[in-house]
Amino acid sequence: MSNLTFIDQAKIMIKPGNGGSGKIAFHREKHVSRGGPSGGNGGNGGNVFFIADENENTLLDFRSKKKHSAIDGSNGKEKNMTGASGKDLYIKVPLGTEIYVEGKKKFDLLFHKQLFLIGSGGKGGRGNASFKSSKNTVPTLFEAGVKTNWTEINLSLKLLADVGLLGYPNSGKSTFLSVVSNAKPKIADYAFTTLVPKLGVTKYKDNKFVITDLPGLIEGSHLNKGMGLQFLRHLSRTKLILHLIDASIENPINKYKNLRYELKQYSKKLNTLTELIVITKIDLISDEEIKKIKAIFKNKNVSFISSQTQRGVQELLMKISNSLIEIKESEKEQISSDDFVHIKYEDEIKRPTKIKRENDFWILSGDYVEYWANRVPLTSHENQLRILAKFKSKGIIKKLEKMGIKENDMIVVKDSLFVIKY
Repeated sequence: MSNLTFIDQAKIMIKPGNGGSGKIAFHREKHVSRGGPSGGNGGNGGNVFFIADENENTLLDFRSKKKHSAIDGSNGKEKNMTGASGKDLYIKVPLGTEIYVEGKKKFDLLFHKQLFLIGSGGKGGRGNASFKSSKNTVPTLFEAGVKTNWTEINLSLKLLADVGLLGYPNSGKSTFLSVVSNAKPKIADYAFTTLVPKLGVTKYKDNKFVITDLPGLIEGSHLNKGMGLQFLRHLSRTKLILHLIDASIENPINKYKNLRYELKQYSKKLNTLTELIVITKIDLISDEEIKKIKAIFKNKNVSFISSQTQRGVQELLMKISNSLIEIKESEKEQISSDDFVHIKYEDEIKRPTKIKRENDFWILSGDYVEYWANRVPLTSHENQLRILAKFKSKGIIKKLEKMGIKENDMIVVKDSLFVIKY
C-alpha cells in the first residue's frame, strides 16, 4: 500500500445482459409437414453486482475502464431447448464506496463481500411451445428477450482506514506514518500539507491496522476552506482519531480546541469518535516543557513521541492497538444480520403511458407500452393481437378511442408500428 495513488470519485456505465429471444419452431416428423410447437425459451441476461472487497483501496481502475456489461442470455432453440443464461458481472469496489444513480445515493458498501444488485439482467422471452393450449395447438406466438440499457453510475469512496491522523500542517503526521508503516509520504521541513491521502499498514504484535494521513486541517475546514470537506469526509470513516500536535508551537491547547470545534461543526458522529492525543517532536523541547504541556492538558490521556528518535512510539502503537480491539468488539455487537442482506436497486419512478397524435399516427411512450412493444415482436398476426389485448387490459385502447382513433390508424411505440383492428 505504500505511496498509494488515491482516486475517490469515478463515473462509469453499467449494463446488465439482454434476455435471449424465444424460438418459433415445430416438430419435424415423417409425413407431418408441421408438427407440434417446439420453440424453447430464451435465457435470462446476466445481472450486474457491486461487491465490496477489502483488498481494493482506490477507484483508480475505473479511470481506464469506463464501461462494464454482463453477458447476454442466449436465444431459445428447437426441441424445447432453453437458451443459456448470461453470466453475472461482479464489479469489485473498496469498502466505503457509495453508489449514486442520477445524483441520488442508493447504497453504501461497508462490509467485505457485501453485494449490491445494481442491474437485473433482461428476462428471456418465451418460445412458441410455452403458448400451446387446447384452444391453440400450433401457436406462432413468441417473445423477444428484454433489452437492457446503459446506466450511468457515480462512485464516491469515503476512505476506510482504522486510524485517521488529525492535525495542522507540519504537525508531524507524515513523518509518524513513514516511521510506523510501509508508507512513503513526501516530507519537508517547512509548513505544508498532504494533498492526497496516504495509507500505511502498521503491525503491533498480532494486530495489523491501517493508518491514513489525510489533507491537513485548518480553521474553517467545515466551511470547505483549504481541503476541508474532503478531509472531514474521509476522517468520518475511520475508527480512531490520532490527534497530533507539534510540541514546539505556542498555546497547544488552543490549537487542539480549534480542531475539535471543526469536527463538532461538521458532524456530531465525527465529534464522538474515539480520540488519542499525541504531542509530537518532543526531541525539540526539554523534559521540563513536557511536564508543562501535561499540566495544560490536565486529565486528558496524552502521549508524547518523537518520530525522529522513536521515543514513545512503541508505547503509542500499543495504545492504538488496544483501542482498536475495544472498538471492533463494540462494533460486532452493533452490527445486525440485516446489514449483510443483498440489496437490489429498483427504479423509483415508473413513466406513465403518454399519447401524442401526429396525423394518422398515434405515438405511445412510457414504461409499460415500451416494455411490451419490445417483448412481443410484431412479426406474426397472433403477436399483434396479443399486444393489443395487453393495451386494452390497461385501458390504453379505450383512451385512444376517446381521443378519436379509427380502424386502420397506425400505433407507434418506439421502433414498433402496428395497425389498429377491431
